[in-house]
Amino acid sequence: MKDKKMNIAVFGTGYVGLVSGVCLANTGKNVFCIDKDQDKISMIREGESPIYEPGLSALLQANRENIHPTTDAAAAIQQSEVVMIAVGTPFDGSHIDLSYIRQAAREIGEALRDTDHFVVVTVKSTVVPGTTLDVVRPIVLEASGKSEEEVGFCMNPEFLREGNAVEDFEKPDRIVLGVDSQRSGEVMQRVYDGFPDTDIMITNPTTAEMIKYTANSLLALNISYSNEIARICETLHDVDSEEVFAGVFKDKRISPIVDGKRITPALTSYLRAGIGFGGSCFPKDVKALASFEADQQVDGQLLKGLLEVNRTQLTHIFNLGLKKFGGRPKSVAILGTAFKPDTDDIRESPGIRLAELALEQGMQLHLQDYKALAHTREHFGEQANYYEAPLEAVRQADIIYVTTIWNDYLEISDDQFRAVMKDNALMVDCRSLFKGRPEQAWRIRVGKGAKKSAKKEIYAD
Repeated sequence: MKDKKMNIAVFGTGYVGLVSGVCLANTGKNVFCIDKDQDKISMIREGESPIYEPGLSALLQANRENIHPTTDAAAAIQQSEVVMIAVGTPFDGSHIDLSYIRQAAREIGEALRDTDHFVVVTVKSTVVPGTTLDVVRPIVLEASGKSEEEVGFCMNPEFLREGNAVEDFEKPDRIVLGVDSQRSGEVMQRVYDGFPDTDIMITNPTTAEMIKYTANSLLALNISYSNEIARICETLHDVDSEEVFAGVFKDKRISPIVDGKRITPALTSYLRAGIGFGGSCFPKDVKALASFEADQQVDGQLLKGLLEVNRTQLTHIFNLGLKKFGGRPKSVAILGTAFKPDTDDIRESPGIRLAELALEQGMQLHLQDYKALAHTREHFGEQANYYEAPLEAVRQADIIYVTTIWNDYLEISDDQFRAVMKDNALMVDCRSLFKGRPEQAWRIRVGKGAKKSAKKEIYAD
């Protein structure tokens, strides 16, 4: 190729595709960002990110010379040494939907018919074990008319957290390359030559696929485990799950003592009472792995169990608020509809689901978020009231559920909250966000037992 820079084509400009493409461009690669949506391509061409992700717009602006947005997939693919598939794999209720993967693989194969250089087709989408070799490879080879000596294949899972995706890509804790040959591995290591201090694990594609699912399921397991423990603590006299886990974390096998100082791993942040996991990854990935487990005729119960804990945690917290309120509330406020802070993504958002439970109970709904309000409005339409300012939403409600860990909420003092709340209103801290503040009669925290046992009451199915 004439250009000395390595050319990479990224098929799909969602969270994974756009972040990966922009960050690779920042390491000096030429990146073709491929999408069928002309509006998205136009935005990227103008240096505007079509998604909200901290730091992404600035990086996009700084690397416009290396970023080539296009709807012409064939032309981009034919100029590239590596073609990354970063399209969606939605869960259809029983399995992940591979239709976008198959379509991308077919288009890539057809484009490769007219190439005369070795190309590595790389799957970055999260797919069940066997997809790269048993689905993508045969489609590409058939459509291209080429052999395995002419086209290589790789599974390169992403480990990006929405809200921290740019930082995670630029400072990766590991890079996993599941390759089908030594030649493919050598090409893929050049893709990541801008990360010389990062551990690169070379394995086969199916193992790489399994690594991705196992990693996300482990984090989801920690969340569900902590929520089940929290439910037990709530039934006990003055027992706080935060204190319980603090005692558990002192175990040196969890938090080792190095040079006289205790090291508390970041993994423990997933072991705290909350409202459960949401977003585009954890729910879908655990469901997909549980489904795959069943397809493989493995008699496992753990994955199904953690999904059930996560599903019922929402209802548990909703009912907890109703029970503690002591009457029949007419209105509910939700502070935080993004599934996590620093994103505008509401997919599988616990705050959205709580809002839906309130609507099912015939309650007035008051919703606030700092970044996700537009998507929230699209979801609920005229069924809810929307607020830019948290205190305006709080003012209207009988029960306030704090569901997203926006640090901005911590800037609001207890006196400010109380000044606008109704006299008998109740705040439910679903994320232990205010755990450092003095206890208040008008605010309860998930995972903390009452001074005396509460009666069991069920308000929602």
